[in-house]
Amino acid sequence: MDPRQIVSQLIRGDITEFKSDTIHDVLVVAEQALGEGHHDMVDKLSIQLNEIELEILNFRRAQLSNDSELAQECLTRALKISRGGEHRDQILEARIRMEWGLLRASLGQFIEAGIDLKWAMERLGALSEGHRWHGLSMLNMAEWHRTRGELGMALAIHSGISRQGPHLIEIISISRRNAAELLVEKDHIYSAIRNLWIAHHGFRQTNMESEAIDAGLHWIDLGLTEISKDAPTMDSAIHNASPRSAGDPKQRVWIHPDDLDTMCKWIEPLVEDELGLKVLDDATQAIQS
Repeated sequence: MDPRQIVSQLIRGDITEFKSDTIHDVLVVAEQALGEGHHDMVDKLSIQLNEIELEILNFRRAQLSNDSELAQECLTRALKISRGGEHRDQILEARIRMEWGLLRASLGQFIEAGIDLKWAMERLGALSEGHRWHGLSMLNMAEWHRTRGELGMALAIHSGISRQGPHLIEIISISRRNAAELLVEKDHIYSAIRNLWIAHHGFRQTNMESEAIDAGLHWIDLGLTEISKDAPTMDSAIHNASPRSAGDPKQRVWIHPDDLDTMCKWIEPLVEDELGLKVLDDATQAIQS
């Protein structure tokens, strides 16, 4: 279930209402509609939400309005209800703890934020590994480590999001994009290139065009270090990749011209900004030389 597509279908009139037998799907669609500013749609979807989900939606409204006090009140009420015997919902409780962690991080309460984010990640993993909120909790936990300068810990979290699943392709792609940035900071450039290739194609598969362009341009920029027909193709490099042992030399940073040509042909019609065009121009010159 892609909430972006559901919202688009409701806007176009392809469907007149959205109902789902899968728990919390309506909440996810309502949050997407809220983020896009479709308030009438949100009101219609809200009728299907339970008490906890309504508080989460109100929290999101407060968050979008930069009202931190109201956001905290909504989360407090939602958490209390989720823990109650009559309305107990462990998935939502973990989701709320994740939101608390993010809110506390925004307020500068970094230690408390880390506790909430870790609890949510571990709980969601135990309850429903691969759930969209489990994936988000892992991304958030990795980002928490990154902001503290704990790059190795952040990469360890990302390594738990396998490209083979069970996580959503969107989650895998974002994870690989973020992991690539961490690998660049650690000067593991070829590993970053592999991750960017995976991210780019995952974004394309899920119609995240701007993200696919960004990952692709970054891949080109790093790959222009060396272009050689002797270089393995990206598909081969990814298939044969294995963890590096301590003391192993860093991998050679090079890419195959066929991969570069394929990437450029996809990106070229979509790029208009000066920086992107400059990267493509450098790539074209490299291919022709």
